[in-house]
Formats: sequence, structure tokens, C-alpha cells
Amino acid sequence: MKTARQLLYAIPVLLLLVGCAQPQANIVSESETPTAEAQPQPTQSEAPITEGGPIACDANVQGAIETTVNAQTSAFARDDFELAYSFASPSFRSNVTLEGFVEIIAGSYGPLIESSKLIFNDCMVDSNSGIALIDVRFLQAGNDVYALRYLMIEAMDGWRVQGASNLQVVGEGA
Repeated sequence: MKTARQLLYAIPVLLLLVGCAQPQANIVSESETPTAEAQPQPTQSEAPITEGGPIACDANVQGAIETTVNAQTSAFARDDFELAYSFASPSFRSNVTLEGFVEIIAGSYGPLIESSKLIFNDCMVDSNSGIALIDVRFLQAGNDVYALRYLMIEAMDGWRVQGASNLQVVGEGA
């Protein structure tokens, strides 16, 4: 029940940040073709970023987030779930026990435990709220390429993992 409550908290924030990070396509049907007088509306990616909204992570923020995710993944690889749990956000740890964490990881993120190299992309941060998103891909057993999106929270002791999207196979490796 606590995990569900935690997810209910994280999902709206995640959706807000994902919506801000993903460009929206302008789709115009043939009957709506703009005339010479009509001005096209800017897509979200063309709209100026307002102060306080999510922006691309600078090198320091992205580096700190990558360090946390790499350290947690390294702890998984050594079966040190207690250390891996320490990289979870304080609010996550207050809602999910260590035993619950182990069950979540083993049940839904097993391939992450065996990963050796992570590739990071598309880091977005809202510095006013201390929330960030980062896309992560990795190769499992030299074959399947997996992807997930981490929701990160800036805590007193650095960036911590609040949650991650469902693990998805997105391709095959070499």
C-alpha cells in the first residue's frame, strides 16, 4: 500500500516533467492547412522556457545524477541491496522497506542487476523543486537493450532515486 501511495505521488510529477521534456508535434489535416495570413503556433519545443521550469541538466547536475545511478547499479551487481537502498530518496525509503525494495528490484528490474554499463541521455531538471529525469539504456547479457527513465530527487546527501519507469526492451545489442 505504501508503494502505491509513493507511486501516486511520483506519477503526476513524472508526467509533468515528461510533458515538458518531450516536444509536441504540430499535426495539421488537409482541411486545416494554414493560409498565408495564419501564423503557425509554436510547438512546445519552440516555446521559450520560462524561469523555474524544467531545463536540460548542466554537466555538474548530470554528472552527480549519473554517479548516483552508477553507484546504485554497481551495488546491485555485488548483491549489496542495503547499499543500493541507500541511494533511494528519503521519501522512498520512508514508504518502502529494504525487504520491499529487494522485492521490487528482483521482480521488476532483474536485468538491471546484471548490467555493466549504463548510457545516459536526455537529463532534465527543475532546480526550483529539486526534481530531475534522466533516460538510461543498458545492454543485458550482451543481447537485449533495455531502457528506463529515472525520477531523481535532490536530497541533503546528493541526488537520490525516487523511482524509475517500467523496464522496456528497446532493441538488440551486438
